[in-house]
Amino acid sequence: MRTTFISTLNLLNSPRTTAAKLQVELAKANTEIATGRHADVGLELGHRTGQSITLRQERTELDAIIGANSLTSIRLSVTKISLDNVREAADEFLKTILAVPSHPSGGSIIRESGQSNLASLIAELNQSANGQYIFAGTDTKQRPVAEYTGTSAAKAAVDSAFITAFGFSQTSAGVGSISPSQMETFLDGPFATLFNDSNWQSNWSSAGNQNIESRISPTEKIETSTNANEPAFRKLAMAYTMASDLGIAELPDETRKVVIDRLVKIMGAATAEIIEVQAELGTAEKKITNANERLDLQKVYFDEGVGKLESVDPAEAKTRVDALTTQIQMSYSLTSQLRQLNLFNYL
Repeated sequence: MRTTFISTLNLLNSPRTTAAKLQVELAKANTEIATGRHADVGLELGHRTGQSITLRQERTELDAIIGANSLTSIRLSVTKISLDNVREAADEFLKTILAVPSHPSGGSIIRESGQSNLASLIAELNQSANGQYIFAGTDTKQRPVAEYTGTSAAKAAVDSAFITAFGFSQTSAGVGSISPSQMETFLDGPFATLFNDSNWQSNWSSAGNQNIESRISPTEKIETSTNANEPAFRKLAMAYTMASDLGIAELPDETRKVVIDRLVKIMGAATAEIIEVQAELGTAEKKITNANERLDLQKVYFDEGVGKLESVDPAEAKTRVDALTTQIQMSYSLTSQLRQLNLFNYL
């Protein structure tokens, strides 16, 4: 049989020990009131802790996807603006072609318009968002299209093709002797070849052919960009180069008419293809919007699941705080009374 000594010291230390435990419990209860969840989730849930962690991880993944969708939407918005600018410029250029007369003064207007539109097209295709070129395909750090200048590969290729076909340059007086049939042969052959896949990527474009694919939900992945190698952009570059750098103002009237007719045909096809590209990107925008709506609903589901596992009853937590506070006060009061006990008071 074991006995314990009863002494003033034991009586004094016992409430102190109890008070320390009560203070820990009080701090825990106050934390639960402030956060609305268990102070120690693992201790409270036990084997169900893994379920809570899984729900939180899946909720975090949804937040990450929504954040990525936001950046993707910004890129699509900038792309949409650039495509609008390209299409509007193409429409205005087509109006200019149809409006001006076929004599040399009209050719000069077409040439100047072609020069400005080519520079504008290249500038739009080199637009960037968040430090990434939006028309570069997956090569977002690579500037998509080179400038068309006197030292560029594209300009050199056009000059070489023209001289090879006619025996003189675009600025030569000999341009006035080019016949309609000669120009048709040139446009259908050497000039058109300059804008095929291989020559376009050799002389004009550094963009990748593969567009960016984005995961817009845990189960859905779509293309969310376009690139400068699209046929629509090549057709526009061809038309603007044809207008600006084939000596259109110096051509004979009948030969100039061949060029103008070809411009009208190319511009019509290019504009239609740009609208198709815009439609595809518009569809991607709509899919992102729908995906975000679904993700928001899923987040609510995960939040409810986590809440059922981790949340505490505020009323019950407040009751515990009140009860613990009362016990601590009683403990302090008892300790104070015990400290006043002294054997000498009874001798």
